[in-house]
Amino acid sequence: MILTQHAEQRSQERHINAQQLEWLLCYGEESHNRGVCLYHFDRDSYLQLLKEVDADLLELALRSRNIYAVIADAQVITLGYRDARLKPMKSHKRIRRGAPTHPVERRHLHRKR
Repeated sequence: MILTQHAEQRSQERHINAQQLEWLLCYGEESHNRGVCLYHFDRDSYLQLLKEVDADLLELALRSRNIYAVIADAQVITLGYRDARLKPMKSHKRIRRGAPTHPVERRHLHRKR
């Protein structure tokens, strides 16, 4: 895989080597966002990596849990460590205090006004 100059600089700054990038591309999950591919480890792919890695590279693999790569046009654009902005958000339903939870009860509240 071809690294852009920006990706090379970021990999040096963030101490992500070629072996970690290779693992990420082989074992990581691919998602698409805004026209680029984003590679990252999910739980299953990371555990698969840990099972198959050699014992002498296990420490390096353990440090690879939160890395990601952004790829476009067969080039690695940037590399880094995932933070809250890149982790998938769990959808949740906001419940207000005192508000009815059943949809039928909510409809009756709107009619009484």
